[in-house]
Amino acid sequence: QPRLQEAGGGLRAPGDSVILSCRGSGFTFRNYGILWYRQAPGGSLEWVSVISFDPTIFFFDDHYSSQIQFGSAVQGRATASRDNSRSVASLSLHLLHAGDRALYFCAVRTETQNPAEVEHK
Repeated sequence: QPRLQEAGGGLRAPGDSVILSCRGSGFTFRNYGILWYRQAPGGSLEWVSVISFDPTIFFFDDHYSSQIQFGSAVQGRATASRDNSRSVASLSLHLLHAGDRALYFCAVRTETQNPAEVEHK
């Protein structure tokens, strides 16, 4: 059965960094893009990042034209990577502040929809 398992996180001081990981099992990890979302206490789901399944594959639409993209709230403070040989994707957040306090989720990208629009549907 397909499964994604997040790890990392915990309490951090303002200005610190954190690395989150997402391990896939039960499916061919390398064939799928990986999305990151977060949900602040009492808040709605917010798209954080997307990383395509292959460095040579790009998202061709008005907003997404590179392998890795980030939401405006973390732009310039985040990095993302993946290791298909280990079926793991990682998201690093730097210069943390109170607005980053949230539950973070990873998800598999299964369609070409603009990920930033998912929270509005």
